[in-house]
Amino acid sequence: MTAERSEPSADHAAEDQPQADPALVLSLAWIDAHVGMLASCVRQQQAEEGFLESGALFPVGEVIGRGEGACADRDCPGFLKEEQDAAEKADALLAQIAATPAQSFAGVVAKLAVILREASDNTDLCEFPLPHIRSALADLRRLTHEATGNEPAGWPAGDQSIGALFEQPASSFAAWRAFGAWSQGNDDEYRAWTDTFKTLQGAS
Repeated sequence: MTAERSEPSADHAAEDQPQADPALVLSLAWIDAHVGMLASCVRQQQAEEGFLESGALFPVGEVIGRGEGACADRDCPGFLKEEQDAAEKADALLAQIAATPAQSFAGVVAKLAVILREASDNTDLCEFPLPHIRSALADLRRLTHEATGNEPAGWPAGDQSIGALFEQPASSFAAWRAFGAWSQGNDDEYRAWTDTFKTLQGAS
């Protein structure tokens, strides 16, 4: 079938493919960085626990007072740097999302979904805005679904409920990304997201 079917030119395909909403693209990039940060944080905590459990290997008195920084001078800095880099990237993307006007309902929904996910994971925030954001997000998702039956450009295929991806656990998102990489034959990305999924799934 592939041999008999004439492939459209790249220019023609680009004309037929609608441009993805920049706010949507940034939102998807943010959740990539957010999930990566969570996985790095879990790996760091697991490494620290391993060092504390093997405290007998430290010189006498060295373990005392280390607490959460038990592996600060050993293998943990790699995980710390990963977490910090991902956190900085996520923060930068949050700022870009706020400064980027949405060009579609899908973009507005994605921006609200990012805000809701970030606020839900930040225990320092009070509960007040979250029910209101959820309500507005539900309204926009309903209106978007009524307005069009097609997925917006750049959104995962088969997802008709815009914003649903952001509401899934981080491990579920990692599993989706691993499957997408496997489907495209990207072995490196597949292994990276599989490791992230295993880390987050083990933590949960």
